[in-house]
This record gives sequence, structure tokens and C-alpha cells, in this order.
Amino acid sequence: MKAKRLFSAAAAIVLGYVLPAAAQDVPASFKGTGTLIVNNWGGPTVEKMHKAWYGDFTGATGIALSATSIPDVSKLKIMAQVNNVEWDVVDFEGNQMLMATKNNLLEPIDYDLLFSLVPKDQLDPAMLSKYGVGSTAFSTVIAWNKEVFPKGGPKDWVEFFDTQKFPGRRALYANPKPALEIALMASGKKAGELYPMNIDEAFKALDAIGPKVNLWVEKTSQWDVLIQNKEVDLMGASLARTMAQIAAGEPYAVTFNQSIVEQSFWTIPKGAPNAKEAQKLVAWMMRKEGAKKALELLPYYGMTNVAVYKELTPELISKLPGSPQNAKNTHKIDAQWWLDNEQVVRTRWLDWLSKR
Repeated sequence: MKAKRLFSAAAAIVLGYVLPAAAQDVPASFKGTGTLIVNNWGGPTVEKMHKAWYGDFTGATGIALSATSIPDVSKLKIMAQVNNVEWDVVDFEGNQMLMATKNNLLEPIDYDLLFSLVPKDQLDPAMLSKYGVGSTAFSTVIAWNKEVFPKGGPKDWVEFFDTQKFPGRRALYANPKPALEIALMASGKKAGELYPMNIDEAFKALDAIGPKVNLWVEKTSQWDVLIQNKEVDLMGASLARTMAQIAAGEPYAVTFNQSIVEQSFWTIPKGAPNAKEAQKLVAWMMRKEGAKKALELLPYYGMTNVAVYKELTPELISKLPGSPQNAKNTHKIDAQWWLDNEQVVRTRWLDWLSKR
């Protein structure tokens, strides 16, 4: 679902291009040595994210960074079983973090160290768990072609599937998460009423919207092409992909109302070769400076350091899914529910999708 999911699994980027250091501001406890392997989702935005989040980390601490992809709980489990964990820091989705926790694969986060660098009151407490700290929140939003709908697009998922009011070609991401959430909201359920999800009810709702979806998008990279070629008029699309195309001049618009948000977390694998140094990087990435740079470069995500919103321009804040004015109308994916039910749902989903 993320735009950042395009990173080649084989890619490994050595981050030797650090920005000027700010070593004078770094506590002595953050000094270190060695090279951290950061397992991230990558994609076209990865270099920008690295520059923003990591910033002058290497210059300030003496700890080098290298990146690889993609986060995979099964692979981490095998690494642990053969006592050869290769990753120091991993950017897991919420349900992946819970799965890794369930399998005893993660180190607890050192919050004493983190709060020695970043004031606790700057961070969203909902994003601070024992085994992970919120990295980014990514969104699926309602988007439409303004040339087709010059008076405005659907305000919610009920209107999105109103083919009388909004005739045109529709596309959704071919994944049960968040297709089931979208189907239920299209049936009239409120965001706060979705969990625990009644799976039979969700698939009944999916049956209702299925005939109105002209294209099920299997890879997030397809959103770029669909927008550029004006192949669809209405989309339940990646916010990052859509906003990047809007910034490039494409005539599309989005609403944050009933947007669907999923949270990812920085984690440290148990048995990581440089676990002590990894704690320093996780703390470093929670700084307001990094969050501000990331949002100025990539205004598509939510950040754990919420103090950053006070330092952004009103124009930029209006674009952010995590800003107070936009976040109040969003739906958050329940990672625990998906962890508990994904296997059953996915089997049924694949059968359902094969009949489209």
C-alpha cells in the first residue's frame, strides 16, 4: 500500500552522503561505532527519507548506516532460528510488529535513552509501544479527476460508489486491507464501528461494490500510470502516489474524509548485531528536526513527533494526513485485528477476487 513499497528487494544503499554534523548537540551516550543495517520499504522516496530522518546522524554519532529491504517477519524468524540476524533496525507495519512480538523476535525500545534526546511530550503516546516506535502513517484516500468532476468529488465512500451522482471508471487497491474497510464504510458503517469486523458482513459489502470497480490495482506503482494516462476517474488510492502526481501537475484532487491510515513502527530485532547502536538511531529519528524535514520533502505521511505541526506553514499542514484538521476524519487500521484474522480473510479474499 505504501508508495515506498517499490524498493527493490535486492537493493542495498550505503548511506555515505551524510549532511553536515551537529555533534555539539548530541549527548555523549549517543556516540558510537560500526555500521547499522536499516531494513526499510524503500522506493523512489527512500533517499529523501534517509536525508530527512537520518540527517547528520553519522557525522554526529560516528555510527554509519546502510539500508536494505524489504521488512519480512518470516525472513527475520529464519535469521533468528539460525542465529544470524542481519538487520539492526526494521520498519515494520503495525501487524508485522505485532507478529514479530508474538514470535519473540524484537528487543524492547530503550525509552530512557529516547527521552534523553527527545522530550516525551513531543511524541504521540499512541505511537510508543514496548517493542516499536511509530515511523510513518500512510493513507488510502478518495481521489478524483477534476476535469471529469469540476464541481468536486465524493465526500465519502458512500458517494464514491454512487454511480448516478459520480459516473466514471473506478479503481481500488487489490488487497483485503483496506478493501474490506472501504466496503463496510460504503455500506454506511461509521469508521468507529468497523472492529471487531464481521467478516461475513464485510464480504457481503464487498459483493455490493465489486461490480462498480473497473480496475483492481495490484501494485502501488500503477497509480502513477493510471493518473498520468487518465485511465480512471475515481480512485481509492495511495495518498503519497496521488499527491506526487498532483504536484507534478495532474488534475486530480483528494479528500481526507474517511481516509484510511495504517501505522508503521521502527523496531530492533532481538539478536541484532548492533542492538545498542540501533537504539540510538531509533531515538534519533524521533527528533522534531528530522520529522520537519521529512514532511517538507514528503508531505504525505503522519509523524510520531507531533510537535512538528507547530512549525509548519498552514499550506503544508493542510496537505498532511496527520495534521489535527485532517486526522479527525480518518479511520485507523486495527493492526491487532488484522494479525488475528489475516490468514482467514486473505484466503477468502483470493477466492473472491479470482471470480471478478
